[in-house]
Amino acid sequence: MRRSHKLYTSSFIRQSAFIIRHFCLVLALALPARAQLVADWDAAAETVVVFNPDFPGSAELAAYYAEKRQIPKERLIGLRCSQEDSISRGEFEAQLRGPLLQLFASRHWWNAEPPAPGRPLTGDGVPSPMAPSNKARVLVLIRGLPFQIRRAAQNPKQSQEDEASVDSELTVLGLTKPPVQGGLRNPYFDQQSRFPQAANSAGLLIVGRLDGPDDATVKRMIDDALHAEQTGLLGRAVIDLAQKSGAYQEGEDWLKNSAESFRRAGIPVFIDRSETVLRESWPLPDTILYFGWYTDHISGALASPSFRFKRGAIACHLHSFSAGIIRSHEKAWAGPLLSHGAAATFGNVFEPYLALTMHFDVFNRRLLEGFTVGEAAWNATPALSWMNVVLGDPLYRPFGKGIGAKLGEGSDRGYALYQGMILRLAGEPDSHIKAALTEFAEKREPSLFLELTALLSALQSKLPQSLDLLEHAESVTQDAAALLRLKLYRAEMLRRSEKASAARTLLRELLQDERFKEQSARAAAESLLKDMGG
Repeated sequence: MRRSHKLYTSSFIRQSAFIIRHFCLVLALALPARAQLVADWDAAAETVVVFNPDFPGSAELAAYYAEKRQIPKERLIGLRCSQEDSISRGEFEAQLRGPLLQLFASRHWWNAEPPAPGRPLTGDGVPSPMAPSNKARVLVLIRGLPFQIRRAAQNPKQSQEDEASVDSELTVLGLTKPPVQGGLRNPYFDQQSRFPQAANSAGLLIVGRLDGPDDATVKRMIDDALHAEQTGLLGRAVIDLAQKSGAYQEGEDWLKNSAESFRRAGIPVFIDRSETVLRESWPLPDTILYFGWYTDHISGALASPSFRFKRGAIACHLHSFSAGIIRSHEKAWAGPLLSHGAAATFGNVFEPYLALTMHFDVFNRRLLEGFTVGEAAWNATPALSWMNVVLGDPLYRPFGKGIGAKLGEGSDRGYALYQGMILRLAGEPDSHIKAALTEFAEKREPSLFLELTALLSALQSKLPQSLDLLEHAESVTQDAAALLRLKLYRAEMLRRSEKASAARTLLRELLQDERFKEQSARAAAESLLKDMGG
């Protein structure tokens, strides 16, 4: 027999009445105390912006970005080059790398010491060849510049391929003779220091690309990053597992570790544990962080016409060629994610091999510690002169003022309160934390807090708790979209609990409910019911 919602909530509350008693006062004091600020760095003062004056809109985007980030006009560099997505190695050297090296030297953005060649990927790492001054550490490439260097060698050995991303090659601009075949070990990989203080980072650059399907998307990416820095990045994370194993287990671990980082940071997580991508029209409101794998083109929930990321969102779907196409709204992953509202994404222009892609867990750890998107991405990437790209403002720093530093406004306030409670109660027994959350839900934001607590229980594979909390949340909301979402989530938890009959009954009931006839998420219920045998 199901316990009543009142009894369920009360059983939690008895364990932690003291925790709740003065919570509102404690929360106000806790948020600033939890800020995880890292060493400050005026990255904009050390940024160079490169555009293609022959590509329509490129110069205007460069000027727009420089104005927004207050980058001096003399740091905007126009390089006439191919307007194609991909170029040969010779074109890269003649049109991009060579002119940039000359400009860095003539404008004294490098120190005068001659550089030394780097070691190959199989060596101990990249030495410090050309120690730059504080004049140039970040390179921003604007839409209109090529992003692929084509393969020239025939049938190269594995890890000795000579194709690469333009962006990754430019991270090692300071090397005199960077290798053409294979990549270089990244000495900045997984260092705990910010880029200027990192060991052996001299001669390297943080490279980001402001690019996408169209100029309007790029401008929106710039604006959304600045907006999130000012107002806070508050919402939910989504992790889409693929249930891979063996040689692919490493990727699954990155995703699971990322989910745990989000949990500790007080960011609610919806985690999908099926082999396929999240089903089409599955409701994912207020998504600020998305990480998943493994399909070649966008599909499922994120491809749904109704889906939109929250402003400032950071998203990545891991696939070998996720950024092989960037300037498309529908193909691959990078462009479509940006089209659906992400402010930043990451990908590979050619086959990178799993171990040499961006490690999601390292990236998210650094991002939550207060690194910029560019720093966190390259800190999480083991190889340079390789296949990777960072799409978005590399200066974007969503958690620069610390996790929990923003109290949020309007609909964000509930997420801020939830985050504050999780941070404040860190180290307490799980039962105490959930007691605090459920009692607070009775006083304020009842449906939202119960739903977020249910997601926490689901993340911990405590499905009976999650089911009770979801049903309780259903009983206190009148909003049709929220109610449908809660019922869908409960049907999924029933399915995971091997209660297929109960899940099918719930799905049939909601499909007959007139309140949901116009809701786009209704299609997800139909799909789930079909997969469960009707």
